[in-house]
Amino acid sequence: MARYDPAGTGHHPTASGPKADVEIAWTHDAPEWFLGTAPPIRRGETLHIAGNGLLALDSETGERQFGHPGPYGSAPARVRSSVYETDTLAVTASSGVFGLNASGGLRIPLLGERFGVERWGGSQSPRPSFFGPADSATPVTADGTIYTAIPGANAVAALDPDDGGVRWRNTHHEDDAASAEFNRPAVRDGLVFVTNWPRQATAYRAETGERHWQRELDEQMVLAPVATDAGVVVQTRNGVQLLDTADGSTLWSRDLDANAVESAPAVADGTIFAADEQESLHALDLRTGEPRWTTPFDGPTSPVVADGVVYAVRSQVALVAVDAESGEQLFEYEPSEVPLSAPVVGDGVLYATNRRRVIALEEAR
Repeated sequence: MARYDPAGTGHHPTASGPKADVEIAWTHDAPEWFLGTAPPIRRGETLHIAGNGLLALDSETGERQFGHPGPYGSAPARVRSSVYETDTLAVTASSGVFGLNASGGLRIPLLGERFGVERWGGSQSPRPSFFGPADSATPVTADGTIYTAIPGANAVAALDPDDGGVRWRNTHHEDDAASAEFNRPAVRDGLVFVTNWPRQATAYRAETGERHWQRELDEQMVLAPVATDAGVVVQTRNGVQLLDTADGSTLWSRDLDANAVESAPAVADGTIFAADEQESLHALDLRTGEPRWTTPFDGPTSPVVADGVVYAVRSQVALVAVDAESGEQLFEYEPSEVPLSAPVVGDGVLYATNRRRVIALEEAR
C-alpha cells in the first residue's frame, strides 16, 4: 500500500533503490483516460496505479497487464478477500470508496473490455459542495479490514473488503461539509489514528470504532499521522509533534518554522523525516524531537525511505535522494514531464507516475 505499511511510516525495511544516480529502465505510456498523480503500489511482479482508472503493469518490463477507466484517484490499498480468489484493491474517488479486483476481472474476447474489475462501490460521498469535488483520501488495510476517510463526508470508517459493508463509521460535524476533512489513517497495535482539519487528532479502537481518545492540538492544520512504537507522529503547519498512543498527550513538540499544508513525514530507524515546505528537509530524533540534520529542500513532499536513503519528490517536479544518516544529497532527477508522484521502492528500482506515463528508474550505469 502507499506509505508501505498500515502505520504510514513510508519505510520499506527490506527494499533498496538507486544510490548514486538514476536512468530510465522503462516507461509505459498510459491510455488517454489515465491521469495519475498518486504513487503506485507493488506486489510481486505487478504494479497497480490509480488515476482516472486502474492500471496494472509488469514491474520488470512495464508491459500492461490490464487497464480499466473509472473515477478512482487515490493510491490503492491491497487486502485479502474471503469470498474471492484474488485480492481486493481499495481506492477512493471524490464520489466515495470502491473495491477493485486486483487481477483485473475477466477479459471479454473481441470487445477488448473487462468484466468484474469493480467489485463494489460503498460508502458514497455527498454531492460536491460549494468548494467542488472532495479530494481522494488514501485507504489503509490491516488485519482484513479497510480503514479510510470517506471523501467529503467528514467521516472515517472501517469497511469489509468483500462487499464494502460498513463495520463501523464515525462522523464529525455532519451539518458542516467543510469542517472536518480527514487525512489518511494510521493503524498500529489495535488502534486507528486519524487527524482532521483544522486541529483534531483521534484514536479509535480498530475492531469496534470506539473512541480511545481525542484531543485538539494547539496548532491549526494537522497532516496525516504516522504510528510508531514511540508514539504518534503528527506534522502540523508549523512543526512536528509526538503524541502518546495511550491518551494523546504531547510527548514533545518541535517548531520547524514551517508552512506545511500538503506533506507527510516518514519514519525509519528512529528518525523522522519531514519537510517544512519552505526551504528544508529535517531529520528529527523520534523519541526526543532533537534535530539530527537539515538539508536544503523546497516545497511539499511525502518522503519514503529504503536501505538508508530518503527519496523525496520536490513539489512534484524533481526526485531528490538523501543519505538518511548524514543528510548529504546523493542525486537529483528531473523528469522530462511533470508532475512526478512519490516513488515506490523495490529490487533496486524506483517506480513512479509521471503525467500520462509510468516510469521505472534504476541505478545509472
